[in-house]
Amino acid sequence: MKKLIIPVILVLIIIGCSIPNDIGLPSWTVPIRLVLLHDTFDAEVIAEEVGSFQANGDTLQFYEMISESQLLGDIEIEDTDVHSEYFALAEIAPPDIGQFNGQPVNVIPGYPNVTIPFDITKEFEPFDEYEQIKFVSGNLNLTITNNTVFWLGNAPEGLPLTVQILDATQVVGEAIFENVAPEGGTVTGVISLADSDSLISNEITIKLIGEGDVTNNSSALLDTTATVQLDIQITDIQAEYIINAMVPSQSIDLIEGYQDIDLVQPEIVDEDSFMFNGNSSIIFTIESPIPMVASFELIAKRDTTEVPLTHLEGDPINLNVEQGITQIEFSSDEYNINNMLQLIPDGFDYAMDPVIGNGSIIPELSFDDSITVDFEIIADLQIMTYEEDGIWIIPLDNGEIDIEIQDTKDFEAKMFDAYNTGKIVFKYWNNTGMELGFDILVSDDSTKVYTEIFNFEEPDSNNVQMFRVPLFEETVGDSCKQFELDILQNELFYFISDSVYTLPRIHMFSNGGHAWTGGLEVQADIEVEINISNDLID
Repeated sequence: MKKLIIPVILVLIIIGCSIPNDIGLPSWTVPIRLVLLHDTFDAEVIAEEVGSFQANGDTLQFYEMISESQLLGDIEIEDTDVHSEYFALAEIAPPDIGQFNGQPVNVIPGYPNVTIPFDITKEFEPFDEYEQIKFVSGNLNLTITNNTVFWLGNAPEGLPLTVQILDATQVVGEAIFENVAPEGGTVTGVISLADSDSLISNEITIKLIGEGDVTNNSSALLDTTATVQLDIQITDIQAEYIINAMVPSQSIDLIEGYQDIDLVQPEIVDEDSFMFNGNSSIIFTIESPIPMVASFELIAKRDTTEVPLTHLEGDPINLNVEQGITQIEFSSDEYNINNMLQLIPDGFDYAMDPVIGNGSIIPELSFDDSITVDFEIIADLQIMTYEEDGIWIIPLDNGEIDIEIQDTKDFEAKMFDAYNTGKIVFKYWNNTGMELGFDILVSDDSTKVYTEIFNFEEPDSNNVQMFRVPLFEETVGDSCKQFELDILQNELFYFISDSVYTLPRIHMFSNGGHAWTGGLEVQADIEVEINISNDLID
């Protein structure tokens, strides 16, 4: 905190009297004034000093932003149902064979030497819910059942049966089925759909290329209506890009981490000495290319103490996210956010377990799309303290406890010895919305001040002298109030040194009605009256 502390000034004022003729018998006193302190402690400056505080107008808030993103990764797609296609012998046999339909094969002169070349295509739509897919993995499982009297493939001398998978005219997968026996013979094969770099549409064509050889079973009857059956199923599907698709429900990688909190004040005498009772909230802003739901955990940590975020009614914490940007707010009316912040956490553990896909059609989704989550923890610093304890705030300068050095070389030991009376006059402006106590620690050694910074009850007088104001009341506008504190001679001992080290600290008391606002400005002057003697006349 940037302080406005005026260096200590020693002023010797001789008031309204003349030196008597008999200087050996002095009989008057003289006041000495020391400017001890002129500091401001402003809410906006505190916000600049402490990363987890921010000024909302002139009101101080706790504020922490945590950001995470998670790639969707490859999208899993459910296996398709088994799809069956058929084609009859008449579709592949030469037209003149039809005249022998229903006759034994061996009645056809020269027929055993005849082969039937074929090139046949069948279109089908394997997916009801996808327009186009770029496969990362996916297998087309094909079973061919041959109910004709012909061999399909290269037995005994025909061309092998080649099966191609086409998207429009582009081949996206291919396999060779060398032989399919006649009269009920079957073969099964797998064609990979992940070998293509292209998007594959929902209209796929299966193409069979090869020859059929006549059976050597002389009792078989030629049946041109006999069919070849194709049973097709696509399995083990993962996609890296989809268009107009309904993504099935599936988990993606956990979004988790730990966030340190840049919060070094207030320093708390006892964490049970106050409670947050202001408006607190956790606001999630989630950008997702796909609807999702997610469970969420947030745990405030300080040393070995943990306080998890919970619903006051015990309900589970879930996020329901639409496609695009969704904002969700948890408030202290329903969640124990204030209890978490009362811990004055060192940091937060967080974990979100997303499940994407809810049955909506997604116009476009890529595997390298990501879910981005920002969550803000916001709380007005509206606290209720237990009056006996209050809470202590140690002012900072550039994030460090700042101990000032004051010049006191003009206050000599002979003045200390001539002490008559003394007081500190505090003039203050308190617009914080709270009542404040105030300490000033003074020592001739900065190390001693550090030693006693957090000793709030009875600092060791061998190290420091403590001047305590029990209460700074609230003031209104620019008007100030004044408080006087009597001081004893022995409380000025450190001021005999050429310089002293000083540190202010603030003791806060609040009934919880107001958040920290405005600020505190304090002027403190030491006024000491000394007895004039021969060695002080000069």
